[in-house]
Amino acid sequence: MARWLGLFIVLALAGGIAWRASLPPSPQSATIAADAFSAGRAMADVRVIAARPHPTGSAANTDVRAALTARLRAHGFSVRTQAVFLPPRAVKRLAAWGDPDARFRQAVSLIAVRPGRNPALPAVALMAHYDSVAGSPGAGDDAAGVAAALEIARAIPASAQARDLVILFTDAEELGLVGARAIFAAPPQDDPIAARIGVLINLETRGGGGRALMFETSRDAGNLIRLYRDAVPTPATTALAVKIYELLPNSTDFTASKARGIAGYNFAFTGGAALYHSPLATPDAIDAGSLQHMGDQALALARPLLAVSALPAPAPDLAYGDILGLTTLAYAPAWGWLIVAAIAACLVSAGRARRDWRGARVAGAMLDGVVAAAAVAVLAYLGNLLSGADGKTNYYDRLAALPRLEVMALIAAAAGITLTLALAPRHRSRWDGWLGLAALNLLLLVALQIALPVGAPVLAWPLLPAALAMAVAARSPRTGSLLAGAAAVFGLAAVATLGHLVLLSVGIATPGAIAVFAPLALLLAWPLLPEKPTRRPLLSAVALLCGVQAGLALWVRLDPLAPSVAAYDPLA
Repeated sequence: MARWLGLFIVLALAGGIAWRASLPPSPQSATIAADAFSAGRAMADVRVIAARPHPTGSAANTDVRAALTARLRAHGFSVRTQAVFLPPRAVKRLAAWGDPDARFRQAVSLIAVRPGRNPALPAVALMAHYDSVAGSPGAGDDAAGVAAALEIARAIPASAQARDLVILFTDAEELGLVGARAIFAAPPQDDPIAARIGVLINLETRGGGGRALMFETSRDAGNLIRLYRDAVPTPATTALAVKIYELLPNSTDFTASKARGIAGYNFAFTGGAALYHSPLATPDAIDAGSLQHMGDQALALARPLLAVSALPAPAPDLAYGDILGLTTLAYAPAWGWLIVAAIAACLVSAGRARRDWRGARVAGAMLDGVVAAAAVAVLAYLGNLLSGADGKTNYYDRLAALPRLEVMALIAAAAGITLTLALAPRHRSRWDGWLGLAALNLLLLVALQIALPVGAPVLAWPLLPAALAMAVAARSPRTGSLLAGAAAVFGLAAVATLGHLVLLSVGIATPGAIAVFAPLALLLAWPLLPEKPTRRPLLSAVALLCGVQAGLALWVRLDPLAPSVAAYDPLA
């Protein structure tokens, strides 16, 4: 019983840390120092921009453009427009939104420049799109990004600029990146602005809350990541996010600048997914703390970029990620092999110090880790089918259900791991399981280090303290147990944070993706478990967890269409 109590305490601590790490900072009021980012000041612009829906070509869109032009000029920018007719696919979509004159509409982007001391230097640009979809005020997508850019421009005086500051407020992003593509595809003789930009920061949103993630960079961004590591005090980033995003059929205005070869960062907050393209996405609905977090990070980057005499040069990509929102670690991917070697050394040391393990049983424990991943994937998949994914679904309705789908995935993970513990042979010792699970995770880390070295930290960082605790426990059980508990708190919090990120990205379609974390979670929990837990209570717990998961799934399946569904959705 004492071990179960200890495990529950560790799980509670890890869950609390992960929950805290997922929260954005508190928004700063308009009375904060003038050189700091204030969500209170920025929200005043959000309220103007997102007063009503303002899709491309609408009268509201024209009003927003006029208001932004006035705000930019008040901050010392010269402002001009770039207008382009919509391509056929954009016309078709705008017409489907109910605009009878769609074929005559133009995307009208704003290009604003505030000179620095040396206009010959490559400029720094902030970019966001000011159009919304039909039927949505667009406070999150992307009035928040536009307001953040304005607040950053206010917080950095022109006297602090060694180079020009460019602000691009693009139009028709929601119709296929029309405004951004026009800006970055234009040859220099037609419009030289793209050729002048040295580094660009894109500010995007998809939803209405959560921490703002720096989820994409340009290629060869090693020095940009070093700047992010050194300059951003409240980070949220991981190289894995870049790789996940590359696999998704998504795009932002940053896609156009990246294709042009411009260096830069892409930010977005994606919590509160129900507000994506929703008629409920009003200024009062979005979390001002999320706006604060995005603005804090972008300002921390824009200030030194505008002040330095030379912008960061292209450099090989790094392995990087934030540590629970407290700091960012970044290093050359090759250094990951030192972590692999350190983990392997800990395992060898533990194996030599202990004699109560057998090779066949260790191999069996490795198989247990594979079974745990398979069980989590299957249970998450079945739960998703029961929730309605077995038939035609409404994308926006599923986004509204994402918090419940995420809880279902968490329950599936707990059920799959518990089922594995119940089915594991009773004759294996604690060290058979510990060594076997550690060896499996080490093999997975080696595979990741080979296939995707920049993403290896997601497994390497939690695994290293767990392996160290194992090596110590082999010689000093009491001290090792304390270290194993601490490693489990940190590791499980990190796993939960990454799992949350994965589910925000792909959770409505493939919640079983979190199964990749099952072997690591099982390893972290292993030294805290009773050596040979009774099978019947474990199976009862699995049945209870599956019942709760099924209840949540039926709730999602049977509840009416969410009021947050996009107004233009034909299934609404």
